[in-house]
Amino acid sequence: MNYFIISTILIINTVNINGQNSIEAKNTKNSISLDCATFKFIGMFSFNYERTVILSAHYKMIANAGLGGWYLTTISKWYCGPSIPLSLNNLIGSGNNYFETDSGIRYTSFSKQSDKNKPAFFPVFNLGYRYQRPDGKGLIFRSFIGLSGIGIGIGKAF
Repeated sequence: MNYFIISTILIINTVNINGQNSIEAKNTKNSISLDCATFKFIGMFSFNYERTVILSAHYKMIANAGLGGWYLTTISKWYCGPSIPLSLNNLIGSGNNYFETDSGIRYTSFSKQSDKNKPAFFPVFNLGYRYQRPDGKGLIFRSFIGLSGIGIGIGKAF
């Protein structure tokens, strides 16, 4: 019996087992985030959904759609209302660090408190820094400056 067990162990150990050579990281394509920006008389916030459209070693293009709010004030008047930002984010970099450009359009609706009760479109243009792991998973941090002011964003990729 001992001879049989030892022979079986030796035969099993000599069998060539082929398997996966390495574990490839799967890049995530979806994320959600909260962005806020302000500068003196203008500001905005939005909850965003992002989807990676193009992915290469040092470049990513991300489609972004959100729902939020905005405000614009002058010395005597206050305008505010809901908004829907739609934009494309271009990320250039490697590792965890990316230079980001964000361009698109923000649909807004003036509030009833303002004297302009009509919809309006505003351009979205931001330049900034983005922290995101190379595989796309986990925490996303953004800091940017643009037409809506100076802002930050935090999110989660999945």
